[in-house]
Amino acid sequence: MTLESLKDAVGLLRHPIIWSVGLVMGGFLFATATIAVSGGVFYAEPLMLLLSLVIPFLAGGIYGTVRNEAFSADVFVQSGKTYYFRILLPWLVIIFAAILTVFLLAIPLALLGAGAAAGMAPLLFGVLISIVFFTFFYDTVAVFEETNVFESIRRSIEFVMNNLGRTILFYLTNVIIFIALWFAGSFVWTTLLIDKLEPLTSMSPTEIQAMMPQDILTLIGTEGIWVISGVTAVVIVLFSAFLYAYKVSFFRNHAEGTRIQQGEYDEKGRWYKY
Repeated sequence: MTLESLKDAVGLLRHPIIWSVGLVMGGFLFATATIAVSGGVFYAEPLMLLLSLVIPFLAGGIYGTVRNEAFSADVFVQSGKTYYFRILLPWLVIIFAAILTVFLLAIPLALLGAGAAAGMAPLLFGVLISIVFFTFFYDTVAVFEETNVFESIRRSIEFVMNNLGRTILFYLTNVIIFIALWFAGSFVWTTLLIDKLEPLTSMSPTEIQAMMPQDILTLIGTEGIWVISGVTAVVIVLFSAFLYAYKVSFFRNHAEGTRIQQGEYDEKGRWYKY
């Protein structure tokens, strides 16, 4: 079933609607880099906040079209609006829970001193990873099962627990795909900037280790920053589109007792169940 989900994900990538989330995320990344190069770092955080508010709409649209097997712009928009808050609100709860967990763990660590706090950093990281690991499918649950805020989170945890081995394989597959795309992107921008990076070949390992990030930025120049930003944006587009396609395929193929209700939207955007 895991291999079947992978094949289904590749099949979904034939539909332009599935690429919407990747194009938006890649565009936001490139825009953020453009603003940073122009000296407007102040606007980077509002852009990321705007992205976090747009993603629930795109996710709802993608999942809704897959659920109804109707890959049209109308269904995409209607699904995005219908499931927007069903996806956004659980995400806010998860973020709040993660922040609260870190805060509660940070209090005793602070009392133990800076050394203990530094040593417990992996613990905090592990807790955050665990939260993401078990709640990752909350948005697919919200769309396919039309659950409320806390039920979406609970069902995501239940889904992961019932498919633990397959879910781990799912995550590993995404990591492998991301690493492969990242190395491919690094090879591309390194090839394009080979002339600007040539001075590094004459430096000793000690000199290279002593270089600061701003030294590297000065070396490649503004043109190099554009190249790296553009290639990275392409990597994000490819990976994001694959991730969402694979995620919805994996959930649809492995969820048990999923309440998938068939229906259609009328000309006024109202949903009618069969």
